[in-house]
Amino acid sequence: YSVRVLLNGAWGFSSGPSLKELVESSIKLAKTCEKEEIEVHGKPYTGSYIHSVKIPPDQVPVDRKARDAVDLCKRGMIEEVRNFNVSYLDGFLEEEVVNSIGTKVRQKIYRTRVSFSAYAHRAGVTERALESTGGTIGYEAIEGSFDLAETAARRAVELLSAKSAPAGKFQAVLDPKLAGVFVHEAFGHAAEADEVLAGMSILEGRIGQRVGNEINIVDDPTLEGLYGSYKFDNEGSEGRRKVIVDKGILKSFMHNLETSSKMGVESTGNGRAMNFRNPPIVRMSNTFIDKGDAELDEILNMKEGIYAIGSLYGYTEPAKGQFMFKAEEGWLVKNGELVERLREVALAGNTLEILGNIELVGKDLKFSPGNCGKQGQWVPVTTGSPHIRVREVVFGGLR
Repeated sequence: YSVRVLLNGAWGFSSGPSLKELVESSIKLAKTCEKEEIEVHGKPYTGSYIHSVKIPPDQVPVDRKARDAVDLCKRGMIEEVRNFNVSYLDGFLEEEVVNSIGTKVRQKIYRTRVSFSAYAHRAGVTERALESTGGTIGYEAIEGSFDLAETAARRAVELLSAKSAPAGKFQAVLDPKLAGVFVHEAFGHAAEADEVLAGMSILEGRIGQRVGNEINIVDDPTLEGLYGSYKFDNEGSEGRRKVIVDKGILKSFMHNLETSSKMGVESTGNGRAMNFRNPPIVRMSNTFIDKGDAELDEILNMKEGIYAIGSLYGYTEPAKGQFMFKAEEGWLVKNGELVERLREVALAGNTLEILGNIELVGKDLKFSPGNCGKQGQWVPVTTGSPHIRVREVVFGGLR
């Protein structure tokens, strides 16, 4: 069990096996915590949601999972691949949430994810490629992952022949993986209302203002099958689709019950916790740039530019709106043609400048599963985007 109380403007939270002791402990903690002027308001929800999958992973024997993981690893061990890692994760969330507002909800959700890391080596050069699949699905996720294992291995080997990326300012195309990570990390965290209230967001005070070109950014936990989907958040509020940016205009932040009460709006159903041992905080679900109407050939039709693909790592500063990402790979593009494969592709810039410089948004919206960390809590999320073209991006290459 876990119990959270709000007493005279102070929160108390406890978790453990005894409900009675947790109530007493939470009240004691609230009495020792810093107080502020707050009353929580929210809409009460009732209901039950049982998520069904084709193959419940808890009904699949562990030895079968181990055999399948070994088979996946064998598929990835092609020539010049020195190391191939398979990560398999499954589980289910089963919870009941009751609060003094009048909410009483139950839900059970399965999640399964398979990820691959391929490391290829040649003549002192090592390259890595990543692939991942999964969602609120069952063990059927394994069935479609064998080809993906080969894709990761093949891409790692192909990168051994790539040239180092050039440095400078270029017109750029970001693939759905990289654009999805950008919108999650560089923009999404800045749109979480607790970050705004803490003065740690470049979006503070910008509701109703233009923050980008004619693009739409959405957070939607109701999308069937995605890794960050749910019926109710961990405070019992119903998850719903939110258009955070509508045609370039900032319309909303993401909220839990506390932040929505402080800002005088309804909770958006983004109060999430890693497990019952942690209090719910504002988190994203499935966050993405919505699809546009451009074809990929049109997007790539640049006189000279860089096509950046995938994401290895990066960092962001939501308060300053700054970011840096290392792409998995890229292509030098000339007159609309992919002329040279690139490695060591890194890009940096200002979040709002990039959003304002988006020229074209593709039709090919794609999603990628992942896990997002914040305040020591990790929750399943989805990033997504179509291909996008940006007027100017700073790249830090090795030539």
